[in-house]
Amino acid sequence: MNLLVMALIVAGAASVGIAVMYAVRRLTKTDEFLTDTTRGSAIFGVIGTAFAVLLAFVMFVAFESFNEARDSAEAEAAEVMNLFHTADYLPTEVPDELQGELACYARAVVHQEWPAMRSGESAPVVETWVDDFNATMQRIEPRSEAETNAYRQLFAQETARELARRERLLESESIVSPPVWFILGIAGLATVGFVVLFTDRREDFFVQASMIGAVAGLVAASLVLVWFLDHPYRGAQGSIEPTEMERTIEALDHESRGFPLPCNEAGERTAT
Repeated sequence: MNLLVMALIVAGAASVGIAVMYAVRRLTKTDEFLTDTTRGSAIFGVIGTAFAVLLAFVMFVAFESFNEARDSAEAEAAEVMNLFHTADYLPTEVPDELQGELACYARAVVHQEWPAMRSGESAPVVETWVDDFNATMQRIEPRSEAETNAYRQLFAQETARELARRERLLESESIVSPPVWFILGIAGLATVGFVVLFTDRREDFFVQASMIGAVAGLVAASLVLVWFLDHPYRGAQGSIEPTEMERTIEALDHESRGFPLPCNEAGERTAT
């Protein structure tokens, strides 16, 4: 969902609210619905406050999830870079293999798993590179204290990378459940619908249209924002992109010794 679509949704909600207000003014015979506007304002305040409190809570949770998704993606990219550097201190026969698998893993995350996360899924090819990397790690036999320390560090960094990836995949799933969306929708409709009760044909239509248009537009904008925060990898403007992992890929290409990778640019395995 890009900014244009969001703007159209907000404008559409405001237009529908104004159209409803116009229809009520045209079709009803009563000059005013709420003869006691003071009491009506108090009731509207209760409804609006209830919606605002519920919306604020849901938005806070969605915003926290969005930030955690971004932090986990950045942490994963950093750990891939750390693993690549640590591999240089291992026995001479394994660094190229480990670093090649890391480079393929990074490419698969960017080109395979990121698009899959838009629908809350993962990419099997990424898990394949993880398995290959772990299998290579298990074949390592350190022969010196420095290699032993590097081997231990490699395990710690691999654990951190795996945790970051799990968190990234977890945040690709919606945290705002359907019942919450249902309640938010009902509360939003109640907030906008109650404004219709303030219809008064004795007032200028522009004034009343501005009132219901502003309320309907703000309610729609709030719900759109919650949806955006709840889908951090959707690919819309402002969504989380694999920027850090792409930078890691560039750094790996720059620091590599020119050894051939067992994958193509998209992270898919190639024949060896």
